[in-house]
Amino acid sequence: MCTSFCVSAFGSALGSYLSASAKEKNSRAEKKSRSKDGQICNTAKSESILTKINWVDVLSYAIHGGLINAPICHYWFEWLSVHGPSSNTASVLVDQLAVQPPLLVLMFICLDVLRANIRATLHQFREANVISNSVTTALQVIPNSWRFWPFAVYFTFKYLKKKHYTVALNLCSVAWTVYLSRGSAAAGGGDAG
Repeated sequence: MCTSFCVSAFGSALGSYLSASAKEKNSRAEKKSRSKDGQICNTAKSESILTKINWVDVLSYAIHGGLINAPICHYWFEWLSVHGPSSNTASVLVDQLAVQPPLLVLMFICLDVLRANIRATLHQFREANVISNSVTTALQVIPNSWRFWPFAVYFTFKYLKKKHYTVALNLCSVAWTVYLSRGSAAAGGGDAG
């Protein structure tokens, strides 16, 4: 499945970049044909590779390719190889004529839903000033963290066996989370409901 994520993301990024490059090339050619003397004054800097890629599409294709399409195709091809026609040509025909059209419809539905959700999430992320709020909160909590975690880790390592480290530090993490939640609720940052 990891391969499917990577292949889908890479393919989408490459396609997005090539599409943007072709649009830029066509735009330059159109401007050149419109100019009177055939000379173009290119004041805008050429976009970098990263800005030419539609990252929402890359993430959408990666999620679809890794979480939806990969498992479906994996089990479909397993089933087809065991229970399908004995001829490879017939198997390809069954796959391409009976299964792939519905999978393509599913793909485009999933991609549209994923794109819409990713765009909405990014919009909410920007509006809520998530990064600046998180940095501010983290800077306020760091001194309390230094009062708790070094001692929790020290006493865990000093008094417990290695096989108990994870359990003990997870219990410390629960206590720390309760402390942060109570502080957030007391400051009015908790959601009522």
